[in-house]
Amino acid sequence: MRPLALAVLLAASTASAQTPDALPAGAGRSETVRICTGCHEPGVIVHRTQKTAAWADIVQAMVEKGAEASSAEQAAIIAYLQKALPPKGDLAP
Repeated sequence: MRPLALAVLLAASTASAQTPDALPAGAGRSETVRICTGCHEPGVIVHRTQKTAAWADIVQAMVEKGAEASSAEQAAIIAYLQKALPPKGDLAP
């Protein structure tokens, strides 16, 4: 592949990972986009998978750092992340 074509392809894939559309559809996605992408690019979220309990810890840590989310919003975000971004070993075939 030509260097220019490779650069364009890489830039396009990086840009798509930075849009809210990079986050999978599902319940809790709107809360995740609204609250989490205030500080994080969607690609940062998409590329980070956690064990089920870890997402709750991460959301709590973000709230402690200043993310503004009600208890209901936090629960929706955690449930969304657990389902939409499972640990790599738990992906459906």
